[in-house]
Amino acid sequence: MRRPLGRIVLAIVFALFAATGWYQAFVNLLHHSDPPPLTAFHLLIAASATATAIGSWSMARWAPIGALLYGILTAGLLLALTPLLHLDPDSAGGLRTGALVVMIFGASAAWYLRRSSRPRQTVEHGAG
Repeated sequence: MRRPLGRIVLAIVFALFAATGWYQAFVNLLHHSDPPPLTAFHLLIAASATATAIGSWSMARWAPIGALLYGILTAGLLLALTPLLHLDPDSAGGLRTGALVVMIFGASAAWYLRRSSRPRQTVEHGAG
């Protein structure tokens, strides 16, 4: 079965998300610069992005789950930044908007991955 262009693009996008997530997680682990929950978020985000990239590329039926997890975890990270980093509560509006955008992206990617993993139904014209 030929790999659809959309799956290739999503595999590349999620691979980039994974690379930045792993980088951030390891920087946090090595320098202890951020609170441990923030490092845990980065590790989980990196793992879900990696799984989604692999699943998208390999045409795996479970790839949509990875995309949903990525959206949920990244939105959770954005919503947790204000209390974790003691940010000004006025900045939370932008973080909430970002969380919503990430959730929409994750859900849209999951929808596409689910749709593109289904076997295509072919219509056979009846033999008369």
